[in-house]
Amino acid sequence: MEINNLHSYIEQICLLNDELSKHAPYLPYEYLFRGHSDINYTLLPNIARGKNTSCDVTIFNGERNLVELAKCKYPDVFREEMKPMEILALLQHYGIPTRLLDVTENALVALYFACCSKPEKDGEVFVFVNKDDHVDNAPIISAIADSYRLTRGAPYSLENFYKAALNQPYFIEQKHIFEICGKQFDGVDWVEKCCNKTIFVYAPVHTLRQQLQQGRFILFPNRIIDNYLGQDEKAFDTIIDPISKDNECIKTRFTIKKESKKTILRDLQLCGISESTLFCDSIDMVCKGIVDKVRRML
Repeated sequence: MEINNLHSYIEQICLLNDELSKHAPYLPYEYLFRGHSDINYTLLPNIARGKNTSCDVTIFNGERNLVELAKCKYPDVFREEMKPMEILALLQHYGIPTRLLDVTENALVALYFACCSKPEKDGEVFVFVNKDDHVDNAPIISAIADSYRLTRGAPYSLENFYKAALNQPYFIEQKHIFEICGKQFDGVDWVEKCCNKTIFVYAPVHTLRQQLQQGRFILFPNRIIDNYLGQDEKAFDTIIDPISKDNECIKTRFTIKKESKKTILRDLQLCGISESTLFCDSIDMVCKGIVDKVRRML
């Protein structure tokens, strides 16, 4: 659906919300949003970009180097005691490539990001529907976020990944449940099922920017392959697959016409959505907003 102004966008979002309220009033369903300024942009995290074949350097190794170097350079920021998702969210916040893709709970924030750059391109807003609060899957979320520590290169056996995850502190409670289930529980099958979902996650909020942008994330595991080493064994491959724009987790998509971006940004500013408000912890961004405002008054 094409969007040419803020009014029509808000109207469509409200219609979607009415539909959700009618059909799922007692279910933990929610809408999450993502906007990007180029309609040709794929739904893929930064760490996976440019890695299109299994011959490319493994994402696990690149991830290990990025995370550990960040910890070494800024140990007071990226602290050892932080949980895996906490580390990834902070890395993402500071511009380091991770296996996270930003989404937001705020439809207007997503619209801003669809309009804020590339004036020569149409933008796009995705409306995702999250049908799972992932409370039961919290340990596997930590394990996927912790992938580089639980693997040794790739392809890497899901069975070995599962065994390594069970020994982590964040798996203590669930490990006990799995032990009770005994041989009736297939840990490899469980990992695969969790990884085949679109995983929407929370992360601890450490900055005002995270709070104002009402940020959430999609967490991407590596692709799973069959017949690892010629055997009937599942394994993580070296690459990450994008989310198809036809994926069932996407409720709808809005095309933001390039000729409308400037007007929409102006109207969003009246609603308190602008560069200087969304990046208020950046002195550079706030000062730029001051200059722009004064110039409009001259």
